[in-house]
Amino acid sequence: MSIICIFLFVPFSVNGQEADPDDPLEEALRWERVVYSSDDPVIAQDALVSKAACLSGAGLYDEAIRTLDRIRMYLLSPEKASEILYLKSLYSKEVGDYGAALGFLEESGLAGDNPAFYSVLLAASGRFPESHDQALKAISSQSGKAAVDSLFRKVPRIKKEGTAAALSFIPPAGHIYLGRPWEGLLSMFLNIGAAGFTVFEIVGHDWVTGLLGGGLLLNETFLKGNITKNIASVEEANELSVKRFTENLENLLHSLESLSPENPN
Repeated sequence: MSIICIFLFVPFSVNGQEADPDDPLEEALRWERVVYSSDDPVIAQDALVSKAACLSGAGLYDEAIRTLDRIRMYLLSPEKASEILYLKSLYSKEVGDYGAALGFLEESGLAGDNPAFYSVLLAASGRFPESHDQALKAISSQSGKAAVDSLFRKVPRIKKEGTAAALSFIPPAGHIYLGRPWEGLLSMFLNIGAAGFTVFEIVGHDWVTGLLGGGLLLNETFLKGNITKNIASVEEANELSVKRFTENLENLLHSLESLSPENPN
């Protein structure tokens, strides 16, 4: 009886292990087997590209980039090397690494062939004049160019730590400068409260509580919660404003049907 059960179990277990041909991860695994089983570097390189495409199809862009990193670029023709660099640029953008995406695109030599995509990456890096030029190259209609010009008139201005620090001495001016007016109002009321407590205690001749307690309160509300916090928030505010502008630019170019994620090769 046990022997019969074994023979019945084997076919079911084999069928359960069959790969799903529509599963990109299973397809990626098959390409990986090609890489390890092939002695021909050309076949192995092509298999790695195919595996990266499967991984990107599954949304695993980090893995796709690492797969392309295994390709020996010195063995590729200039055209093939450009294609690989372009793919790395696409995948890097998907993981949010716009700096790497821009570097790969410029290194590929294909930036001029993809002005809309290039424009988005330039904007994300804060290179707005170049981004504007590339965006205009990407579209042909006058109405589209006018829309691009209108958007770039709202280019974010990069905040400076010195300005943020100087304005922070007048709450809530520092917060307003960084685009956080409601937080600035809260900071202003906290500072007024701390200053009022200090004055009240000193007027009541409770010098120790007024100076020490009020000093500690003002240290938290004015120095730490206002000046120090605003200076530390400058970089974050710049990144957020650039990110929002980049998203608006990308949405605009998509609406104009100018931005195509397809590999031109």
